[in-house]
Amino acid sequence: MDLAERIVLSREYLSCFDYDHYPSCFQTFEAECAPFFEVLDTAGLEQAAAILIETLERRRAALPHREQKLAAAEEKRVLALFLSPAAVRWGGLAASFAEELNRKWTARYPRNTYLVGTYEAIMKGFDSNLLGLPLRKSKSKG
Repeated sequence: MDLAERIVLSREYLSCFDYDHYPSCFQTFEAECAPFFEVLDTAGLEQAAAILIETLERRRAALPHREQKLAAAEEKRVLALFLSPAAVRWGGLAASFAEELNRKWTARYPRNTYLVGTYEAIMKGFDSNLLGLPLRKSKSKG
């Protein structure tokens, strides 16, 4: 399975983006991407990022017109919430790949950008305070 296919299939993980479910979904996604991260090489980072974006575009083009915009938005969310943090956590060339992919995505879609973040920063985003007391945001009902 190539990385583009992994991203398309991982759109299902977006439904588990809450405090309770994100950690396990993220861990699964990270493990699924490990084979890709392991074979990255310095010379091929730019090309790998370009190929990923082109492959995602081709897959989207095969969808009915109404579904293409939704697919692009969901793919961007997978890149921002799963792929980039997994690559940053992996470190080395994977982190460099995440940065290169973000540069290419931003150049290709300047009105639809995302930030490369860390898993820890995303998890911290689930936390908030009310009058100095920590609150945990969770979508699940007891």
